[in-house]
Order: sequence, then C-alpha cells, then structure tokens
Amino acid sequence: MHMAAPSGFKDAALVAASSTVSDADIDALAQRNFLDGIALTQSTNIVPFALIGLCTLALPDPRLMTVLLAMNVAIIAVMYLISQRLRRLAEPQKAVSLWRVYDGFALLSGIGWAAMMMPVVTTLGRDIASMFVCVVIIVSVAVTCMVVAAQWRATLLFMIGVMLCLVPQTIWYMDQIGPIPLLATLGLGPTLYGLAYAVRKQTRSVLRTQLEKDQLAEELANALAAAEYLANRDSLTGLYNRRAFETVATAMQNDASTAPLSLILVDLDHFKAINDRHGHTTGDSVLRRAADVIASHAGPLDLVGRGDGAVARWGGEEFIILLRNMSAADATAVAERMRVDLTQLSDGSWPDGLMVTASFGVAEWNNGISLHACISRSDEAMYSAKQAGRNRVRLHGAETNPEEFVAI
Repeated sequence: MHMAAPSGFKDAALVAASSTVSDADIDALAQRNFLDGIALTQSTNIVPFALIGLCTLALPDPRLMTVLLAMNVAIIAVMYLISQRLRRLAEPQKAVSLWRVYDGFALLSGIGWAAMMMPVVTTLGRDIASMFVCVVIIVSVAVTCMVVAAQWRATLLFMIGVMLCLVPQTIWYMDQIGPIPLLATLGLGPTLYGLAYAVRKQTRSVLRTQLEKDQLAEELANALAAAEYLANRDSLTGLYNRRAFETVATAMQNDASTAPLSLILVDLDHFKAINDRHGHTTGDSVLRRAADVIASHAGPLDLVGRGDGAVARWGGEEFIILLRNMSAADATAVAERMRVDLTQLSDGSWPDGLMVTASFGVAEWNNGISLHACISRSDEAMYSAKQAGRNRVRLHGAETNPEEFVAI
C-alpha cells in the first residue's frame, strides 16, 4: 500500500551520518546498569557485616559496635529501597530529588563504615579482633568505592563520609595510637579516589563502546530497511514497483488458500494530454494524488505482503491493485468507489478545470491461472472500459451494463 516514506528512510540512498555518544547517554546507561545490579552490589556487604558481627562478640564492650552495625544495615536497607523506586521509573535520571536523597544516604553510609572503627581504634595494636575489624572495614570501603564508581557523585560522597569520620578519630586518639594511623588515613583518601576513578574511567569506556556498537547496529538496520524500502517502491508515488508487486502477489496467493483474490487495473484517462497541456510537474502531482486515492481503498500492507491489499504503479499512468478475501463483484464495487473519488480530486497547484478520471478493469484471480494471465484479463476489461468511453469500471467476463456512466 502507498505510504509516505518514514522519517528514518529520508535520504535513505545515502549512508546516515554517524551520531556521537554523549556523556548524558553514558550517564543514563550507567545509572540503569547500576540500578539493575544494585541487589548484587549490596549483597557484597553481607560477608563483612557478618565478620564484624563475629568479631564484636570478642570485644570487651560490644554494645557500641552492635549499634553502629545496626545503623549501617538500616542505611543500606533504605538505599536499596530508594534504588528500587528509581529502578521502576522509566527515566530514572530525571528523578533528581530522589537521587539527591540517595546521595545523602551514601554520605551517611561512608560515615557509618568509618564510625565502626571507634570501638576498636584504641586497641588496634593489642587485640587481634580489633585489627581484623579494621582490615575488614578498610577493604569493604575500598571495594564499595570500586563497585559503585560508575555512580560517581554517590561514590565521592561515600568517600567524603569515610574521611570526615575517620580523620577526626585518628587525630583524637593520636596520643594513644601514634601518628602512623593518621598518616595512613590521610593517604587512604587519595588511594580510594584513584581506585574509584580508574574503575569509573574503564566502566565508562566500556559503556561508550557498547553504545557506539548499538548505534552502529541501529544505523545499519535502518540503512538496510531503507534500501529494502527503496528497492521495492516507485520513486514518484511510493507505491510498490512491478518486481515487488509480483513478489507480494505470489505470497498473497500462497496464503489465500480458498479465499478469493481480485485484481484491479487502473489507467488514468487522457494522461498524456495532461502532461502535454499542463507540464510534467502537474502530471507528477496528478500521479501522486491519484496514487493516494487508489491506495486508500486497498487497506494496509507491509513489505512482506501481510494485510488487506497491495497497490503498485504498473506503468506510466497505470496502477494495479490486488485485494485479499475479495470476490470480483465486491472488487468491482471498490473500483467504483475509487473512480468516484478520483473525479473529485483537486489541488490548489493545478490549473482551473483539470479533472482526473480513470478506467478500471477487474478480474478474479483463482488458482487455475497465473498472475500474468489474470493481469491480462484485467487489462482486457480495462481496455473495454476505455472503448466504452472511459471513466468507468468493467469486470472481465461480465456483459456490458446498459446503464453506463456518462464519460467525461
């Protein structure tokens, strides 16, 4: 069926210019991947929490560590609920206020991890459980920074939370633990930043490559679809060309089984006179407008022949229509509606007095004859309409109706 070329098919003969991947595209994909994997990401906290919980049993006073551990679990649980809310949104990157809440809890999470050093900081050099807790916290903080590095703002706030809580601790207890923990803590910040930044850079590089491949695949698919479209279409009217129509017609016949198929051949009356008198620009306009009218009566049909009917430009001013599930009598009625609609065509760019009429030949296509044999029958009926005075419909094999339309 005739249709205007889709926007993706405009200038389809040329290869579409490659579009670039923007930082916003990468951010959106990074956010989506982050939200999709948040459950797995946060499950990594189970092991360190369990280890710290076991070590808490060996502490002289486990109450503070128990409270801090519970606080951290609560913070992570809230962050998970927020992430699931964001995940359900069609465009989570636009939920700015919700992301700000999430980032705020990332800051609290960093403070919470560093706060768990307080119950053990004074016994670091004397108690194995305290040393183990310290190691688990530092390793967990480093792993968290790398795992969530793609979500850069939350990562930075998490690191800031860690340092805001950890540095004052080492300063406060420096008379008991000495200056080395303070120096180590001050070196921890740049180390965490470097690790997270390296992971973030690598992740964004992978995402950029993924998006570029996706874009390339989409452009290739569009180019192939455009090439297929143009290969099957008449360049002036957008209808099928001869080759495509024959392919579609064969497919329709194979699918039709016992359902009737009918063929209509249309020839615009006195079209050469329109070209000679008004010019080819007007003639092309007439062909396009006529194609729209004819196609509107055929019903939708895609490139593989599914739908109600197929329409093609068969020659210069000739069109052909194949209708599915349509007897010859019903096809004749469809042709008559086309004929009437064509006579009512007008256009502001046309000269005054220009009127479009056409002669129609109808034939039923059954399994006993070939497509071209049926086309010949339609052509005979159309020629009969021409001989009878044009601007009329003739059915192949039917006797001439004495109440003919008045020729124009």
